[in-house]
Amino acid sequence: MKNLNKFALVAAMAFTFAACGNNANTAENTETVPAEEAQPSKGEATAAGYGGDIKVTVNFGKDGVIESIDTKHTETEDIGAKAIPELTDAIIKANGTEGVDNVSGATVTSEAFKSAVNEAIANAK
Repeated sequence: MKNLNKFALVAAMAFTFAACGNNANTAENTETVPAEEAQPSKGEATAAGYGGDIKVTVNFGKDGVIESIDTKHTETEDIGAKAIPELTDAIIKANGTEGVDNVSGATVTSEAFKSAVNEAIANAK
């Protein structure tokens, strides 16, 4: 019985405090944004690759689909640098990194690139 009384008191206090909240988000105080403008347009992130930092900018279309990925890096010319375009194409095709395999021989670059893309996607949302 004591617990029930305590619960009722706590619930009553919670409703009281909730009723005293700020009503700044009423319909007359909010702006509406068209859906096409509400979608993220780009996200950026950086991850440490094999030859240095890999900076990516993930560009989204109006429907929220990845359109392109811009990259700045200092990965090795014959290995990591060759893996990035392959990874970029696969990520755009999959609209994310899920299911995208690492490029053989460029595991560190692949993992760093996919990590940066995932972070850029998260930063855009």
